[in-house]
Amino acid sequence: MRLRDELKGVVPDNLLNLVPSGFDIVGSRSGAVAIVEIPSELEDYKYEIARAIIRSGRNVRTVLRRIGPRGGEYRLYTYERLIGEVTEVIHVESGVRLMLDPIRVFFSPRDQYDRLDLASRVGDGEVIAYLFAGVAPYAFIILKLKPTVRLIYAVDINPDAVRYAEVNVRLNKARGRVIPIEYDAARFCGEMRDSFHRVIMTLPLGAHQYLPDAIRCVMDGGVINFYHTGPEEEPFRDAEAVIRSHCLGMGVECNIMGERIVREYAPRVYKVRVDFKVNKG
Repeated sequence: MRLRDELKGVVPDNLLNLVPSGFDIVGSRSGAVAIVEIPSELEDYKYEIARAIIRSGRNVRTVLRRIGPRGGEYRLYTYERLIGEVTEVIHVESGVRLMLDPIRVFFSPRDQYDRLDLASRVGDGEVIAYLFAGVAPYAFIILKLKPTVRLIYAVDINPDAVRYAEVNVRLNKARGRVIPIEYDAARFCGEMRDSFHRVIMTLPLGAHQYLPDAIRCVMDGGVINFYHTGPEEEPFRDAEAVIRSHCLGMGVECNIMGERIVREYAPRVYKVRVDFKVNKG
């Protein structure tokens, strides 16, 4: 069902083109939350849009309207609740179960294929530092695809995210394999120098500030999966520049192994991932 078709005769014709073409679904058959962005021009029709989403037949119980960019200490979105009360759900992805509340933690179902792609590149026996982990979706997808991974530390400063990550450890029978830690990423890396085969940095805005810390805690020959944003015409340019600058400043050799456009982040801006190897000599 296309929302615009559903809302013909409800939303004036001159505003129909502003009706969102889609929305995110977080949750599963037992109940889901829909997250939608509605422009200010449609303020008077937001509840009609929410009701149309409920009618979409995707087990949606609650509709949230996303307002503005991510912000605050925990880098969360702000939401307006349009319909429904329950926002805690269990999201099922690639055979992994994730309990979360999108109001309290950050989670993007749109990163599903990136999680699978990254997991396919992980080697046997790796010890991994997963920074800005949230509810730790990458950790459980990695374990699902690569059960020979030794250990994954899932680090986040949001206590709600860590609490949900601990629940997800139980849901996915990952006790002793995924270790959620409520801690600042810089301090964690400072105390765990040269300890990891891989460091995953999934935060696209702000992760570059922690890149020196990630370089310190990855072992010689280890890999960093670095996320950043870039313009449509040269999506990897900015990420490559940040990596070169930090590696040069720290006197280490960094070799790019692969690059991937994860998804559209904003109009004409992409979220990207750059995988690079660190040789400390």
